[in-house]
Amino acid sequence: MPFKTLLTHVVDDVACAKRLRMTAQVAALLGAQIVGLGAAAPWPYASASDGSGAEFESIVKGVRDGLALAERTFRQLLAEAAISGAWRSEVGYPDVVAPPLARLADLIVAYPMGDRVDRISYTTPDVLVMEAGLPVLLLPEEERRFSTDRIMLTWKNTREARRAISAALPLLPSAKKVIIASICSEDEAKQVRSEQDDVAARLARHGVNATTIVEVDAPAAAGRRLLGLAEAEAADLIVAGGYGHSRLREWILGGVTQDLIADGRRFILLTH
Repeated sequence: MPFKTLLTHVVDDVACAKRLRMTAQVAALLGAQIVGLGAAAPWPYASASDGSGAEFESIVKGVRDGLALAERTFRQLLAEAAISGAWRSEVGYPDVVAPPLARLADLIVAYPMGDRVDRISYTTPDVLVMEAGLPVLLLPEEERRFSTDRIMLTWKNTREARRAISAALPLLPSAKKVIIASICSEDEAKQVRSEQDDVAARLARHGVNATTIVEVDAPAAAGRRLLGLAEAEAADLIVAGGYGHSRLREWILGGVTQDLIADGRRFILLTH
């Protein structure tokens, strides 16, 4: 399915403009519009029962004023990029507000958290990958041009990896190079190569000529080795399954996925 509507959480901070410029590049390449989401919560534990009602209303008004600034920045940058868009706004924790609004879009554009732990103002990639039910395109930390010329598909024969490749199909036919990359043990190598050949044959029926790479290494190093392969192959985009599970509503992602999210050097398409 083509990506015709992107959803992105907009925070009016020092990095807002560069994130929106990259998001606009993604939209332009895909021929998509952007839905901007303004979402932020009052201070932790603030509620109408804390202090006077007037005090709480003042706090909420401050949040709404901040969301209005984010909307103005969003609309200005979209106008400069000549990209069509729409705006949604809600007072609440971004990780709670954003996943249900995935109904508006085909793809979520997110950003790495870095050292931020401010969940009243920011969405976290972990929650978006696990809860939204959509592919999540993670932006790099530093501004760079979005391209699908060289795409690396990370392969492990799991539901998440199979879904990730299906999600990436609209991007693959126009790529100049598509690489199917796996990290596995020596005992697994023969089977993994056979699986990769099956995937390559499937992609060929979509007009995609993919090459394969298998590297043998300890599983604990898989994330770092995949990132090293992406660097060596000058991959513009990494496509991967987001592995994880929930425990009492706390999303926990596996080591490979966490390595990819934490890297912050390139665009990464994640699905769960």
